[in-house]
Amino acid sequence: MDRNDDQDRQDGNGDGNDGIADRPGPRLTAEELAFLLRDPAEQARKAERSARANHARTERRHSDPSYAERLRVADRERQRRRRVRAAIGRPDMPEPPAVPLPDLSTADAAARLIDHLGRDNSPQAVQLRHRLERIRDYAEGFTVYRALAAGGARPTRGAMAAMLRSRFGRTLTASQIQKLRDHIEGFAAPGGPWHAESGEFDRKADRVGHAFPPKRP
Repeated sequence: MDRNDDQDRQDGNGDGNDGIADRPGPRLTAEELAFLLRDPAEQARKAERSARANHARTERRHSDPSYAERLRVADRERQRRRRVRAAIGRPDMPEPPAVPLPDLSTADAAARLIDHLGRDNSPQAVQLRHRLERIRDYAEGFTVYRALAAGGARPTRGAMAAMLRSRFGRTLTASQIQKLRDHIEGFAAPGGPWHAESGEFDRKADRVGHAFPPKRP
């Protein structure tokens, strides 16, 4: 055997591959391996099952309000868990303070709100001024918010829901409590009917120009 041939064989150059066959290739990740080994037919079946499930869920959401509310609650809970995970290691955010509310009874809070809506010509006020059940909800929410905010902390939705149920027999969802609390705080802003520094309420003022017409039988 030629000495040069033997040397080429030892160096891995004799077959012209320059030793490449003996070199380890790049390792595949688990995701890449799963992608290469996937079954296209099974992927299509999974996509079809997912589409059918989404369609059925959408149809039921439209036809079943209680089911739709459960989905919303579950979605809010998932979002809450994501926020909790994202907040790990971050400093705790201080709780917002409660907005100050004037010392009014439930009836006086409703009367002041009615008077305010009579003066406000915005589309929202015009729509709300004739919905006495909504005004009652806000007035009861005012009383609950003020009682719970006595310590200075903003009332939680759970605490408001519990007191509305025990004191007024009202049962509201978490989203309804959220909107109610936001509206109460909005009415307590400067210029609003429940601003704490707006002065004493006088139901006789501007009665002629701003009173509602009597309800027809």
